[in-house]
Amino acid sequence: MKKSKETKNRAHVMKKFFNKYTGKEKDSIEHLIQADYDQIIERAEQLSSIDKNDYPSNAPIMIKVPDSFTKKDRVSYRLVQKEDKSTVLLYDQALVTTLFFGETSLFYHQCNVDHRTGNIAFDIAGEFNYFDVVHMETALKFDHSENPKYLMLDLELTLIDGTLIPFHLRNHRLYESYRLPSLLTDQEKMILEQFKHHIRGKR
Repeated sequence: MKKSKETKNRAHVMKKFFNKYTGKEKDSIEHLIQADYDQIIERAEQLSSIDKNDYPSNAPIMIKVPDSFTKKDRVSYRLVQKEDKSTVLLYDQALVTTLFFGETSLFYHQCNVDHRTGNIAFDIAGEFNYFDVVHMETALKFDHSENPKYLMLDLELTLIDGTLIPFHLRNHRLYESYRLPSLLTDQEKMILEQFKHHIRGKR
């Protein structure tokens, strides 16, 4: 299948942006990536047959970790410096998990996105009742004990029937100046607090 002119132009722009490991933010790139995320939320709602009425008090939470779109692909990174001097690590391909915290149930969706082309695939959607969770385990670990390249944070839930539901919360690429102000990022703290609040509240 031939790529459209728009897809080719997008791929060229993305390749140029991610060709440099560090640099300033670029609005056009941010808009393309955000459009992909907006589309992911639409897909998640359709596959789960939900809308905003099913999670009225909480906005969807997106977790993005680097992950190649196919086995032949390789993820590219860029450490972006924003106007407020803060930095954020972007990647051209990602595994995206979206969480929708409802009143009695959690709806979740996972897919892979290729920001180089805007392609989204490998969707998985599910849900469970908070009351059915009997165990929560959080694990902070490196990909390799001696020469680590990634720092990962995983949350695993066990349901009453023995089903295990894993959530990959972090897959940070380590670089020379990598430092976190605390053990968890603000988003990670918020996600863990939301899980514990909803699950403990239904026991």
